[in-house]
Amino acid sequence: SYMVGRPLDMLFPKEETHQGEEMLRVEDLCSPGLLYHVNFTAYAGQILGFSGLVGAGRTETMRAIFGIDQNKTGDIYVKGKKVSISKPRDAIRSNIAFLTEDRKREGLILDASVKNNLHLATIDKDVKGLFLDDKKLAVRSKENLESYRIKTPSIEAPVGTLSGGNQQKVVIAKWVNTNADIYIFDEPTRGIDVGAKIEVYHVMNDLVRSGKCVIMISSELPEILGMSDRVIVMRHGRIMAEIDRNSAHFNQEDIMRASWGGRLS
Repeated sequence: SYMVGRPLDMLFPKEETHQGEEMLRVEDLCSPGLLYHVNFTAYAGQILGFSGLVGAGRTETMRAIFGIDQNKTGDIYVKGKKVSISKPRDAIRSNIAFLTEDRKREGLILDASVKNNLHLATIDKDVKGLFLDDKKLAVRSKENLESYRIKTPSIEAPVGTLSGGNQQKVVIAKWVNTNADIYIFDEPTRGIDVGAKIEVYHVMNDLVRSGKCVIMISSELPEILGMSDRVIVMRHGRIMAEIDRNSAHFNQEDIMRASWGGRLS
């Protein structure tokens, strides 16, 4: 059964997880024409997957939480405390990290060095007067290259010269450097090769193991089933189902049924 059993385990190195404290609670999140009364909770030590068809409102939900969509109403709680997020900087201060799907536009500055990209999101914390602490950045950059296996000629190379998978790992390292508590990954493995995908899953496992909360939007059902502890299925800006990993509904057919608007008994 080598051929049957192994490839999936190798593709999705899922680890046993333990639900910790409540990290993010979203209550009655609405955005005109986009989101309708979205409610969910995400916990430390867990990967919460968001599934659904294109246009289901998954990314819109995360953009609202992160303060990119300013038309929203509803309440957001981080570790049980109500937070006010009207712009991304507020979200970062609330220890939320958002790895957008659009790496080119929102994730990286392609003609800037790998080193500077690795620290784009932490600049608030690293500024000494107006000067970044260059020695500290260089040391941390080298650690990042090792721990994320980022292949680059040097930390000074422009990030745009790296492969897609290595660029994605720079984006991830950039956000992990902020030491956030809540990590939102939007299509984290789109457009990268299998080897880089597995490294991304290992990073997610590391975050969860260290007590962080990971939320993953993915259009790939094998990835949703392979890595999530719980899955929320959205359609037309609404939550249709919430499915636990050990539920009988934790399968492709039922997730697809909910995506198309069907009820799960």
